[in-house]
Amino acid sequence: MRVQLNLAARPFRRDRLFYISVIVLGTGLLAAAALLVTAFTGTYRRSPELAQKTAEYRRQLEALARRQTTAETVLRQPENAAVLERSIFLNELLFRKGISWTRTFADLEELLPPRVRLIAIRPQLNPDHEVSLDMDVGAETREAFIELLRGLEGSELFRSPVLHADSPPTENQPLFRFRLSVVYDQKL
Repeated sequence: MRVQLNLAARPFRRDRLFYISVIVLGTGLLAAAALLVTAFTGTYRRSPELAQKTAEYRRQLEALARRQTTAETVLRQPENAAVLERSIFLNELLFRKGISWTRTFADLEELLPPRVRLIAIRPQLNPDHEVSLDMDVGAETREAFIELLRGLEGSELFRSPVLHADSPPTENQPLFRFRLSVVYDQKL
C-alpha cells in the first residue's frame, strides 16, 4: 500500500494555466468595455446635433404639407376646376408621350409567335399610374395564342395578362381573334 505524504507548508498546485486564462479573459473584457464606452460617448455627443437636424426636417416637412394643402384648396375651388381638369389631362398626356411606341412594338415583336398578328393596340393609364395595353390579336391556331400568353407571363416587361374575349374564325376573318389586356412596364 502506497500513501502519499506531502510535508511542504504550501503544496504544489497547477494554477498557472488558470491564472493566465483569467488574466487574458479579463483584459479582453476590459478592452471590449472600453470600446463600448467610447462608442457610446461618441454617439451621445452627436445626439443633440441629430435631434436638431431631425427637428429641422420635421419643420420643413410640416411647412411643405401646409403649402400643399393651401395649393390643393385653391385648386379645388369651383372657379379653378377647369384648370385642375386641364392639368390632370396634360399630366396624363405627358406621361403617355413618355411611352415610346417604337420601343413598345419592339418589345411585342420579341414575344409574338410567327402565327400571331397584332390587330389593334390601345394604351390606357390605370389608377395605379401603370400603362395597360388593351390588344386585339389574331392567331392561326389557339396554340399559337397560348404560346403568346406564355411569353407575356414569362416576360419582365409585361405582366398580368387577362383574356377578355375570343371569337372563332369566320368566312370574312380566317383568324381566331382574342382581346386581352396586359400591364406594360416600359423601361424609360
